[in-house]
Amino acid sequence: MSRHPTFLLPGLIAIAGVTASAIELSPETTTAWNRYVATAVSHLHAGASAPCSTVPSGSAIDIDGGTIHHWKGSTVVHGTTVDKVVHSLMRRGIPPPQDDVLESRVLGRNGNSLRVYLKLARSAIVTVVYHTEHDVTFTRHSAALAASRSVSTKIVEADGNDRGFLWRLNSYWRYTQAGEDVRIDLESLSLSRDIPFVVRPVASPVINRIARESVARTLSSVQRFLEKGGPGHADTASSCANS
Repeated sequence: MSRHPTFLLPGLIAIAGVTASAIELSPETTTAWNRYVATAVSHLHAGASAPCSTVPSGSAIDIDGGTIHHWKGSTVVHGTTVDKVVHSLMRRGIPPPQDDVLESRVLGRNGNSLRVYLKLARSAIVTVVYHTEHDVTFTRHSAALAASRSVSTKIVEADGNDRGFLWRLNSYWRYTQAGEDVRIDLESLSLSRDIPFVVRPVASPVINRIARESVARTLSSVQRFLEKGGPGHADTASSCANS
């Protein structure tokens, strides 16, 4: 499970000489995030999909006053169509069940767009619970291709603090017909406070592993929901390998 690294926090704080006190998201960090997102989205709209990733991959990108976490992954849903996939996801409106989504509900619908509330538990050295809201939009490009995006509009720590562990959270999905199956590609972008240089050798591998597990868990939950195969169904890696 992704929550066991919590015991590392006291040592990391002592080494870094920092505290988990409140920290503000600066205009400079917001500008750098918006610029990165615009570039990433433009690349998503250009060209064909990359090879199906059997294991999620990604990296942390330093920006002024923060860190962007950019991760990608893929899965394949067998024996369905893009239209059925989009219809199922839109009708449900909220993410399929997964450990880090504690509560969820649809706040509003307008055509192919939804406003969604999620209560999230996210772990990056410490586990923090958030109240979040997201604008979700589905776009059908053709019978064989559709996309969706989820853009966070509100992220508030449940205890009222803002320690900068999660400032922004966007996800971009692509649904492509592949014979009798549908390939699903996910790109996840999130923004946090910067990682102190002195603790990066210890903290970065933990944060990257948690991000990788989160993307894999998200894709697996979507696949299970769409195939209705239950917890024992094929995982993300085997689906890509067989596609």
